[in-house]
Amino acid sequence: MVFNQRKIWEIFLLLGVMCMINTYGCADSFKYERYSGQNPELNFSLEYISGWLHSEQTGSKNSFFQVVFYQPAGKDQLSMASMVVTVEKSQNLEINPLTLDAKVEDILNKRLKFKEIQILSKDKKDTLGLPARDIKLSYQTLGEPYSINAKPLPVIERIIILKRKDKFYTLRYENKVEEFDKFSKAFDRLVNSLKFKD
Repeated sequence: MVFNQRKIWEIFLLLGVMCMINTYGCADSFKYERYSGQNPELNFSLEYISGWLHSEQTGSKNSFFQVVFYQPAGKDQLSMASMVVTVEKSQNLEINPLTLDAKVEDILNKRLKFKEIQILSKDKKDTLGLPARDIKLSYQTLGEPYSINAKPLPVIERIIILKRKDKFYTLRYENKVEEFDKFSKAFDRLVNSLKFKD
């Protein structure tokens, strides 16, 4: 009996150590704030990491509406972490047919301009009770796009696409390869906390 109790304690201790080593897998230590769209076209609310900044944007001729959440850059430190939710009305899209798969192909074609692009995963699944597509890509982009000394930087981007009524919702998370896992659970929370207002 003592042997069995000792084994059980060893297992619990091992699980605890594994949680500590895999910092981002066992617990999400971030605090969150609730965002609610000011623009009526951003007809949703969601949770994002407390302390992150956000900005609502509108495309030329109202071609899209989006909110960008981004980590403030530290002193002498480039931050590439951002999460974006984009809303597009079906009639504004130049894809045919107006399906999730056609939207995925459109996004992938646009990403082909980046160097060393690789599709890491491409899944069909339900998200928020809606059919969705979930893509993960890696590629190289410029670390400081407006700098003359800009160098290629490997990034990972995860993209989830939903279609609801006459709109497509694209949820994206992008970060440097070595820091991608740091906020991946926070992105999951952002996605799963999304609530439509209508």
